[in-house]
Amino acid sequence: MQMCIRRLTCLAFLVGVIMVASASEIKIIKCCVEVSDQSITAPIIGYRIQRKNLPCVRAVIFKTAEREICSHWKQDWVFEKIKELEQLHRAQKRTPATTTTSSLSTTTS
Repeated sequence: MQMCIRRLTCLAFLVGVIMVASASEIKIIKCCVEVSDQSITAPIIGYRIQRKNLPCVRAVIFKTAEREICSHWKQDWVFEKIKELEQLHRAQKRTPATTTTSSLSTTTS
């Protein structure tokens, strides 16, 4: 009886270890693992900065209408593009949204 309990305990422990190990293998990594140093010709609509956290590398990820592109953060054109995007973003924040209102008149008889 005691031998059976030990075997069940060992079996449960092994199943737990296997489940944890297999769950860590399923981890999906969506990050830049390499970067490009070539400039982007497609219109850029946004960006985000990725920090180094292996296997991910330090990068600026530019978003275009079609895809995201991993760029090297030390490139001069990358810095200039970020400045340009930030200026556009600030200008959009400063410009108040124009609203139109219409007057509705109601008549009662």
